[in-house]
Amino acid sequence: MADISESVCLNHPDTPAVTRCTTCGKPICERCIVSRNGSNYCSETCADNAANSVGRVNDVLENKRKVDARGKKRTLIVIVILIAAAAAGYYYYTQNKDDVNRFVKKTERKVKKNVKDTKKSIEKSLPSSSTYKRDRENMVK
Repeated sequence: MADISESVCLNHPDTPAVTRCTTCGKPICERCIVSRNGSNYCSETCADNAANSVGRVNDVLENKRKVDARGKKRTLIVIVILIAAAAAGYYYYTQNKDDVNRFVKKTERKVKKNVKDTKKSIEKSLPSSSTYKRDRENMVK
């Protein structure tokens, strides 16, 4: 914006402006100033608009604080649940160590068997003269 000393009041074109309206930026003279809460406005309408805007901004900020607080509570609850689940799992493991280890070994054998069966199935589906198969076999060797 231009220097205020070069401006004239838009309501009184023969009078130099001394400030700008806080809301709309219009240059205004001493006679047109409407002061509220330490700010200068060109009219009651601009002063009211500024007051309404402040109220809306405060409402938005308050809603944001509430949403942020809910998000923090939700995060804290999830963390507590995860810690409780981990503690329960650890407790169960310490009380049933042998059963858990047997289950893990059994599952490991099943996985290895499935891998072996899948590999055989893939090998059967490829023709023995396949260059793809030969190339892959040479890579492994």
